[in-house]
Formats: sequence, C-alpha cells, structure tokens
Amino acid sequence: MVTLSQALLIALDHHQGGRVAEAEDIYRRILGADPEYADAMQLLGVLAAQTGRQAAAHRWLRLAVALRPDGAAGLSNLAGVEQSAGTLDDAVRHYGRALRLMPDLADAHANRAGALRRLGEVLAALTAAGHALALAPDHADALANRAAALLSCGDARAAERCARRSLSLNARSAVAYATLAAALAAQRRWAEAESAARESLALDRNAAEPWEVLGAVLAKLARFPDSLDAFAMAERLRPGPSVHAARGIALVAMARPAEAAVAFERALADRPQDVGLHWNLGFARLMAGDYRRGWPEFDWRRRDAHADPPWRPFHQPPWQGEPLNGRTILLYAEQGLGDTLQFLRYVPLVAARGGRVVLEVQRPLLPLMAGLEGAAQVIARGDPLPPFDLEAPLMSLPRAFATGLDSVPADIPYLSPNPVRVAHWREQLGPRDALRVGVVWAGNPRFPGDEERSPRLAGLRGLFDVPGCRFYGLQMGPGRAGLAESVLPDSFIDLGTAISDFADTAAIMANLDLVVSSCTGPAHLAGALGLPLWVALPFSADWRWLTGRDDSPWYPTARLFRQPAPGDWSAVAGRMAAELAALAQRFRPLP
Repeated sequence: MVTLSQALLIALDHHQGGRVAEAEDIYRRILGADPEYADAMQLLGVLAAQTGRQAAAHRWLRLAVALRPDGAAGLSNLAGVEQSAGTLDDAVRHYGRALRLMPDLADAHANRAGALRRLGEVLAALTAAGHALALAPDHADALANRAAALLSCGDARAAERCARRSLSLNARSAVAYATLAAALAAQRRWAEAESAARESLALDRNAAEPWEVLGAVLAKLARFPDSLDAFAMAERLRPGPSVHAARGIALVAMARPAEAAVAFERALADRPQDVGLHWNLGFARLMAGDYRRGWPEFDWRRRDAHADPPWRPFHQPPWQGEPLNGRTILLYAEQGLGDTLQFLRYVPLVAARGGRVVLEVQRPLLPLMAGLEGAAQVIARGDPLPPFDLEAPLMSLPRAFATGLDSVPADIPYLSPNPVRVAHWREQLGPRDALRVGVVWAGNPRFPGDEERSPRLAGLRGLFDVPGCRFYGLQMGPGRAGLAESVLPDSFIDLGTAISDFADTAAIMANLDLVVSSCTGPAHLAGALGLPLWVALPFSADWRWLTGRDDSPWYPTARLFRQPAPGDWSAVAGRMAAELAALAQRFRPLP
C-alpha cells in the first residue's frame, strides 16, 4: 500500500514533469485522506498559481501557512501569489517572514526586490536584489529586478546592462525584456525599446508593464492610435497610477493637453503627494490654457528634490502676491535662460507692490538687465545674496498675480538693447539693401525635449533660398556644428563667432527686420524686445505656446509656425519661406 509520503513524491514527479492534471489529482487525494497535510496543500497552491488560478492558489497557500507557520517555502510561495495579485504590502511582509526563517532563500530575496520596487522603495529593492545575487550571482530574476530598481534610480545604462545579463541567463524572461525596453526608452532609443517591449509581449501578453512601455514608445514614434491601444491593454491588465501617468505624458506628445490633464488627475487620486505628477498636471493645464488651475500645480516643482540646479532652502517666506510695504524681495531665475527672459516682465509689477526688488539672474543675462525697470539691485546667480525679507522664483510670479489667459502682462518691450552696441552692429551689418532676417535653429541639447523642439540648421535650410533677403546666423553653442557640413548661399552670414553675449544678440536683433527662431532663449529675447518674431514649433510645443493658434498672448509680435505632424520641419520651413518671399517683395531699401 502506498503511503501519503510516497504518494506526494509521485505527485511531485508528475508536477515537475508537466503532467499537472495527474499531479493535482494525487494532491487532492492526499488531502482527502489527510486534510491537514501541509506539504500537499502547499504544492497544490503552487500548481494552481502556475496554471493561472490565482484565487485558488491564494486559498490553498494561506491554509498551508496556517498549518505550518514556520515553513519558509510556503510563506515565500504565498508572497509570490500576493505579488502577482498586486497586494504588494502583504507580499513584502510574507517574504520577510520567510527570510527570517531561512535567510538563504535567494528566490525570496529576488522576488521581494521586485515587490519593493513596485512599492517605490527603490533602495530597499536594490538591497534585496543584492542579497539574492550574493547567494546566487547568476540569478536571472534577481538581475531583472535589480535592473528595474536601477532604472527607478535614474541609471538607465546600468539598468540596460543588468537586464541584458539577466537575458543572457534566461532568454525567455518577459520581465527582463520589459525592463530592457524601459531602459532603452529612457535613453531615447525608441526603435530598440519597441523591439524589446514586443519581445516581452511575445513571451507574456498578459503582463501590463511591457504594454505600458510600448504605449509610451509608440507615442514618441508618433504612432498615436497604436500608442493608445497599448495603454488600453495595460490598463485592462493592471489599472493604476503608473499607466495613467504614462498615458498623460503620451497625450501631451499628441498635443491633447486637456485629456492629458484628466489622466494625471486619475494618477494623483492614488498618489496625491507625487511631485512629478502635480508638475505634469500643471504643464498640461497651462498648455490647454487653463492658467488659473495650472499655476498652483506648476508650483509643485519647488518640491522637486532632483531639480537642476537644486532648490535652495531659504529661511525667508515665499511671497504670495500681498503688498510689500517697503520690504525687500528676492526674485530669482530657476530654469533656462528663455524662462528667465519670459518672466522678467513681472519685475516692474512686483516693484509696484511697494517693495525693494533684488533680482538674481543667470550670469550670461546680466548685461541685458540695464534696460529692465523695477529692479533696485541685480546680481548674478552664485554671487553673495544681500539681506531680503521675502523670496519668489520668477516662474511663480504668474500665480502670485493670478495671471489668466486673458490677463497676461504683455506690455512690450520690457527689455531694451544697449544703444552703443546697437550703433556698433549697425555699422557691422552694412547697407540695408535687403530684408534682414536673423536665424536661430537649435536650443540647449541638455534639455530633455531638445531633439523634438530644435529643427537644426537642416530643418530651416529651405528659408535661405528666398531671394531678396540677407540671413544672419545668430546660433551659438553646440547647434553650430551643422554649419561645417552645410552648403549655404552667399546671402547667409554667420555672426555666431562674433557674438560675445546676450547683449550683443539683442543689439544685432535691433538692426534686423525679422527674427526666426526655434523654441529657445533668443526667441524669448526677440519677443521681450518687441521685435517681429517667427517661432518654429514642434507638433507638441512647450506649454507657453499653447495649442492650435499662431499667435502668443506672451509676445504680441510673435507668429507661431507649428509642425502639422511630428518631425515635419520641412512643412514649417515651407510655410515660412512662402511668407518670407511675400515680405521680401514688399521690402523697400532705406535711402
């Protein structure tokens, strides 16, 4: 007669051999003979989990743990089922109990790392993965979970290496492929990321994460309907804040900010203190023109612990727009040069509230500040700060003034060029015998979206063939690299090597008939100077340019030329060239 122990071994042999029906039949027979046989109950739970019956697996494993609370394997298996069901706190707790009983369970350490990472406890996840790898250096799942944790820490290259090592050990790991896809996407390697996401889905179409990554990648590749289909699959499989946030970012890329705002709001319902989500919601609302509800969300950026440059902890209270009554307020730049140039318009308004304004700007902008009203003292960022009573970053001033779409302070110019430099450049530019057009074609390549927003020289090259114009290259910085490989007409004159600072750029612009620029600092400078400005914009432009319009409430002299489809700079250049040709025909040289 076969004993229960012998029957269990026979069932286990069937189980390991893939004969699950035979194994389950024997497990159930054993439990019929002894309803408290914990090993049979545990293995029946494992089998149920492996065959996709999560509720049954959870029930059997809970009973097994109740019968044998000191069984580390049972606790670890129960944690795995809870992790698959998304009850991550319970999973981490049961992994912890298992590891206290048996610290050398590499699988439990590895899986616990995955649960911790999904809970946002990234450093703990790295530690757990490290414990697993110390016990089993070639543990593929531990490597995959470590890769995901590294990615959450912002180290995409290390995450890629770790995911690839995991795949070298287990080429059928859907999790590792999904993490590889996300790591490649973080490096803007979209085609490779799509391929890795599809490899993950070929192995497991019911995993939410690769669908979410695929949705984000397809949005970057401008395959918008496919992107939304992928997000719909991700949400069906695992609804939650992550997929809502990713869809929101994709909807911004589709220039659908009102829908993006709804997605961010849904994500915030689960993560109400998430700084990045609030900032994204602010971006979407501002892009949609909902300024009054956008500014408070945009102000969450001040809580960003990873800001570059980092936020400074001031003891003085932030200014909320109340009367200053003779107090000194520090207004300071915080982000790019263009941001500073745009929001300097508020400096005279702050001074009118009855206080003394100390203005801190980036050092390259310092020579421009002589023409700005309202600042009693101007200093460069990094210089010692004088005493002050209140503080406000420049980009928080629209909220302090309750700026709405219909109340943008647009009295221009609010900056003025140095007259001595204007006269100098008047001499340098020579006779005004053609329409003078200054051109800027690239922004700061360190800006995350610069690849989309900057047409480069090649993108605007078609302009330079318009007759009756003389073009002046005002480009500085890395964007000048395209000049060496371009054949340009005699009507193009490169001034970039002769420009010493923004004050020079302003003086040159004052001698031009038109400035054509991508979304970068010189565009804001031309707008602040009140000069005719054409801005070349990507399909989904920065929030300040709104959507669906060719004018700007911030710069009355600006015209906006938007891509009709992502990446289509030729259409932008073609429209500009046609408009420019009409301008050139009406141009009459000065006597």
